[in-house]
Amino acid sequence: MTQAVIGTPEQAYVRDALFGVELLDPVTLERVSRGVKVVAVGLQGRPIVSAGGLFVWLREDLGNLQKITIDPLLLPYLPVELTPADLPTALTTVELPPRVDYPFTAGVTGSRGVLIEEQFGPPVPVADARVRLQWLDENNVWRDAPTVSRTNADGGFATILRFSPTEVPLLDADGLLTVRLHVRRDATSERSSADWKQKQGRIRDALTFAWDELQP
Repeated sequence: MTQAVIGTPEQAYVRDALFGVELLDPVTLERVSRGVKVVAVGLQGRPIVSAGGLFVWLREDLGNLQKITIDPLLLPYLPVELTPADLPTALTTVELPPRVDYPFTAGVTGSRGVLIEEQFGPPVPVADARVRLQWLDENNVWRDAPTVSRTNADGGFATILRFSPTEVPLLDADGLLTVRLHVRRDATSERSSADWKQKQGRIRDALTFAWDELQP
């Protein structure tokens, strides 16, 4: 049996929670609990949206859980699926990947683009690839941006870059970041683009990447 909830918070005190899922906006890091549909395939009980905005399930046999699906409906995020292996602790935090039409505000660093199979062939989109930005730190070490996004059916994607308080990027003489795109199609196919310079707090649009030009 499958149960779903569209985020309508309930005032509830959950003493015997089995596990919980926290959904975060990837830019603001605010909790998202309204307007999303969360389905636990295999569990009998429906999730409760706590007063704090967490999706929690009461105790039952976790062995019956097949997956959790997160459908953002009309919100500007991509759908997410979690397997039981993705729930390592009692509370799992998920940064919802931004869609191409996510309304980025001033001060956000990121990129929008499209991923195709070949540079000189027909523009065949690469769909459902995992993409994220990487950035060069002050020690010339490449670091992963925390948010992983995906390409849509047209190969389109949106990525963002966010630094923790202890992370220091390497800036050139003009104050520009050095970034690149990392792409993972499956467990054994990962490649990265050539690097480029980018201003902090800006979204770089209309980028095109070809899988056959990316480097292992």
